[in-house]
Amino acid sequence: MKRFFSMLLFVFAASLSLSPINLSYEIEWCRQRNISWEDFWGKPDSSSRYSAISATYIQEKHKCDYRNRFTFSVRSVFLKTQSWSTDKKSAKLLHHEQLHFDLTEVYARKLRKVFSELDNPCQMSKTQVKSIIDNLYDEMEKAHNLYDHETVHGLRTNRQEFWTKIIGEALIELDSFACTD
Repeated sequence: MKRFFSMLLFVFAASLSLSPINLSYEIEWCRQRNISWEDFWGKPDSSSRYSAISATYIQEKHKCDYRNRFTFSVRSVFLKTQSWSTDKKSAKLLHHEQLHFDLTEVYARKLRKVFSELDNPCQMSKTQVKSIIDNLYDEMEKAHNLYDHETVHGLRTNRQEFWTKIIGEALIELDSFACTD
């Protein structure tokens, strides 16, 4: 009987260690802002000329309730299974990838700001709200591309330092729209 309970305790402990919290395939910026090389689970693309790829996105949800109150949720997310690196020793490269995640959070904050400042959003058509979101996503994609272009994917130290400063300042400027978790 004692062996049965020991076995049951082992199975219970093992199931706790495999809980969804520990097996999360995503990192939300506000819960664990800094990424590490251990977070890059994806298989490197052998045909890619890049040393690393960070897959980030903004998850947004919005709705109007029965009282015509607009509610929304905006998350900046890093996808572990789609992010990869062939050089998991470079601190410079990891910093460059971290700034991609930070840049995604800048745009998440911009979207939170836009949503919080909308005048009568429940009176807006779905097309109007979608257009606002799409425009912000397009702006974010251009910012990521410009960041990579200007820094040559992190190789130009002076431009990397410039972007570190710019992204840091943007996060501070939009601090009142930071995630609240």
